[in-house]
Amino acid sequence: MRSVRYLTVAVALLAGACAGPPPPRPAPQSPPQLLDPDSACLKDLRDHSVLFEPLSMTAASPACQVPNPVKVTADGQMRWNRPGVLSCATMRVVDRFETDAVQPAAERHFGQRVVRLLHMGTYECRTRRTDATAAAAAAGKPVRGGRLSEHAKGQAIDIGGFELADGTVVSVKRDWRGGGRNAAFLTEVARAACEHFSVVLTPNYNAVHADHLHLDIGPHRLCGV
Repeated sequence: MRSVRYLTVAVALLAGACAGPPPPRPAPQSPPQLLDPDSACLKDLRDHSVLFEPLSMTAASPACQVPNPVKVTADGQMRWNRPGVLSCATMRVVDRFETDAVQPAAERHFGQRVVRLLHMGTYECRTRRTDATAAAAAAGKPVRGGRLSEHAKGQAIDIGGFELADGTVVSVKRDWRGGGRNAAFLTEVARAACEHFSVVLTPNYNAVHADHLHLDIGPHRLCGV
């Protein structure tokens, strides 16, 4: 009986020796590094050849703070008529809109690219402009109250027109109701903007927007084409 027990122990030891050492434990995985959202947005703009300068802004009013503001001078091959200040998140949408909508529409209608964006305003700490406030301002009356504009948050841009490679300027004020390919181009661009922005306002919306397209990424939804 004792010899059987010894034989069993010997077989067990031999089996352990043949099996070799236990496999090493896998090294603990470090958690993936998360990019700071501000840095990720700025990198995205650089990767898309947007010419900009990050800003450190102190607004006149606490309500007019802009998250991650950037001062933009050009977007790829499209220069801006003057620098504009937007939140980085807004500029990322503007960049996609210009690449996916404006340039393809220009190629279809004119056979050439847009080389300059003619904007009429970006960041501005103010309330919304409506027909009523515009009439009051024209009459020299003070305008008080009203909802804060998305311009005050760096989330809006007003586009007055586009300059083509051959120097032709397509103007919202002149061409929106003028018929022909200029009007068709502007209408197509405005409709496409509704797929990128929360609010799109055109000359069809009201008299305040007779000379520009208002585009913003605010919380409201309206396609005023």
